[in-house]
Amino acid sequence: MRGMIYKDLCLFFKGFDKVVLAVLGGILAVFWFESGVYAGMLFSFALDMMLGILHLTALEKEEKTGWRSYQRTMPVGVGKVMAGKYAAVLLTVPVSVAGAVVSNLASFAVYGTFLPEALELSVAAAVIVPPVFAMFSLPFYYWFGNQIAQFTSFPLAFLLFFAIKNFEDGKWAVADLEGLVSLAGDPGFLLLMGALALAGMFLLSLALSAAGYRWGRR
Repeated sequence: MRGMIYKDLCLFFKGFDKVVLAVLGGILAVFWFESGVYAGMLFSFALDMMLGILHLTALEKEEKTGWRSYQRTMPVGVGKVMAGKYAAVLLTVPVSVAGAVVSNLASFAVYGTFLPEALELSVAAAVIVPPVFAMFSLPFYYWFGNQIAQFTSFPLAFLLFFAIKNFEDGKWAVADLEGLVSLAGDPGFLLLMGALALAGMFLLSLALSAAGYRWGRR
C-alpha cells in the first residue's frame, strides 16, 4: 500500500507544471493589486481549488495509462487500494495549509496588516476544500471514468469561485462570517460537528469508490 500512496503523491506533485504555475501567478497578481490586505486569503482559496483539480489530473493520468487494469492483477485487495488512495489525498493537505499560512504572511509583509480571522478562514478552507474535491470526484471516477468525474466537479469549483467573487464585490466579509458563527452557537461545538460530518462523508465516499472499483466502469 505504501507503494501506491507514493505513486499517487508523485502524480499529484507532477501536476505542478508550467501551466498550473502560470495560472497561479496570474491569480496572485490580480489579487495583489485588487484585494489589498485580503489578497493572501483569496489567493489561498484559489490555491485550494487548484489543488483539488490536481487530484483530478492525477486520476486522468491513471486512466490514460490503464493503471486500474494493471492494478487488478496485483495481490492487493480493494480495501488497501482505497485506503491508499484516500490516505494520499489526506497527505496532500499540509501543502494547502502551508500555502494558506505563507500567502497570509506574505500579505502581512506587503500591507503591514495582519488579520487573524483571515488566516483562520484560510487554514480551514485549506483543510476542507482539496479533500472535498477528491472525495466528491473519486466515486464518480471509479464508477464512470475520469471525464464524468471532471464534469461533476465543476459545481464545486463554481461555488468556490462565486464565494471569492462575492467577497471581492463586498457582498460579504470576514466579520460577517464571524457574526454568523456567533449566532449559530458555540464555535467549538460547530467545529466538532463539522469535523464529524466531514469524516462521515469521507467514509461514505470511500465506500462508494470501493463499490465502483469492484463493479463500476472497467
